[in-house]
Amino acid sequence: MKSFFYNILLVSLLFTSCDSKSPKSKKKETTPKYVTLTDTNKQSEGTYFFKNQKNILVNWTETHKEPNSNELKFTYWNDNKQKFDTEIVVPTAKGLQLHAESMAKIGETNSGTLYAFYRRKSKDRTSRFGGNMYYSTSSDKGKTWSTEKKLVNDPNSTSQSFFDIEILADGELGIIWLDSRKPIDKNHKGKTLYFAKTDSKTTSILSEKPIAGSTCECCRTDIFKDKKGTIHIAYRNIIDKEEPGFSGEDETEIRDMYYTKSTDNGVSFTKPIPLSKDNWHFYGCPHTGPSLAESNGVLGAVWYTGAPENSGVFFIKKSKDTFKGKTLLTKTGYHPQMTANKKVYYAVYEEYYEKDNKGYNKIELNFIGNQTKPSVEISEALSQNNHPVITTINDDTLLIAWVNTDTRNPKIIYTLYKP
Repeated sequence: MKSFFYNILLVSLLFTSCDSKSPKSKKKETTPKYVTLTDTNKQSEGTYFFKNQKNILVNWTETHKEPNSNELKFTYWNDNKQKFDTEIVVPTAKGLQLHAESMAKIGETNSGTLYAFYRRKSKDRTSRFGGNMYYSTSSDKGKTWSTEKKLVNDPNSTSQSFFDIEILADGELGIIWLDSRKPIDKNHKGKTLYFAKTDSKTTSILSEKPIAGSTCECCRTDIFKDKKGTIHIAYRNIIDKEEPGFSGEDETEIRDMYYTKSTDNGVSFTKPIPLSKDNWHFYGCPHTGPSLAESNGVLGAVWYTGAPENSGVFFIKKSKDTFKGKTLLTKTGYHPQMTANKKVYYAVYEEYYEKDNKGYNKIELNFIGNQTKPSVEISEALSQNNHPVITTINDDTLLIAWVNTDTRNPKIIYTLYKP
């Protein structure tokens, strides 16, 4: 019996010894579902993604108690590490103005020149909402920046805002913005939509031209280039009762989405047409603009309308010279943004819901073109979120970011999602 227990003990010691000498298994590193991009001790908002042939960038504004201390920050996506690199500050933009629908935007030309576009509040006390746009450039990935320059030098332009940028077919950046000048529709309400291009060789802005009048003053605009090089632009328009396109018994102006395009890289643009005739009679600004994307060669658009009988976030496709197939995505969504791959459009938006008599705002992802896949909640359950942005890392992976306000300081969260 003694020898039996001895043998059992010996075997046990042998197994223990073998186990202690064997290498420990390493856990595979995985990207967390939710990653906080910004410093949680400071307030950060105004998220914007930019993508060209080589890189993906994200930028945001870090706000401070003293507005003249606000900082513009950005970073590059590191595909090898599957995360963003260390943040970079744009020192020339210090004191910039923040607006959730008119955030600062940083883009990179194909030659590698960075352009940071941002806005400063007007010093004119009589101009409550006025402000001027500026830009600064960098040729060394953000290590050093040029002295800032005004986007518009015409003294008649007292305010510029609600701008967007896009990489064009020639590798330069196209930029659109709303301007106080009124060379088009002089006697109508709203602002004028302008277009211009960057020139990397001289780090300047060229080809400034007005392309649409009587635009809604406070909604995000969108510029998008398709694979053929055509420039597509969408914006919210103001239609007064004296203008063509006005309808209904309500005499209040209409604020619906309109569209224009350029097939010659911005030399000329078509006459704007309705993206959708929602007939939203509204005196005021909704603070929510459209978003464009291309899938399988077809342009799609998402937007919000508050038209009483047909409100919510909608999607529509372009068919030749018009838009058809308006589809409701959600009745309770707001601030939609969209991207696409070869098969599917992906739209994100903030959506309000209630649970146990308490209200929340979630970030919802909608799959347009895949009717078998229902929309999914991207943000953490029972949390407060707003202003999502989205882009594709490749055909198999989406990159989505948004502002979370559960904590004292608003922070920016991002996640990777494989459809």
